[in-house]
Amino acid sequence: MIGEVRQALLLQRLRYGAEEITHQKAFQWATIGSAGCLGRDDIGKIAVGKQADIALFKLDEIRFAGAGSPVAAILLCGATKADKVMVAGKWRVLEGQIVGVDMNQLMAKQITLAANLARA
Repeated sequence: MIGEVRQALLLQRLRYGAEEITHQKAFQWATIGSAGCLGRDDIGKIAVGKQADIALFKLDEIRFAGAGSPVAAILLCGATKADKVMVAGKWRVLEGQIVGVDMNQLMAKQITLAANLARA
């Protein structure tokens, strides 16, 4: 979703300019705005009574240096993989890995299924 938010941000900046279309505004589109489009008031922001959905990114790489804010770094500097993800108050991704999923086993199954599909 970050790629889509970045694309929307850049396209709207072409029309309205960077002063009008800020990274903070784009972040609001992606959070509160998306929740509103879905007709959901239980998601979209961190507050008491909300779902507690949050994605955390490591921003300690050179590509994020000088972005000016964590939100700008995530949206403008190519953040693609969350380090931690909480959904409805439960950690679903920790240290970049999906909790409770054996990725090697999942990839082996995918390879087998893809090979079967290719032969069909």
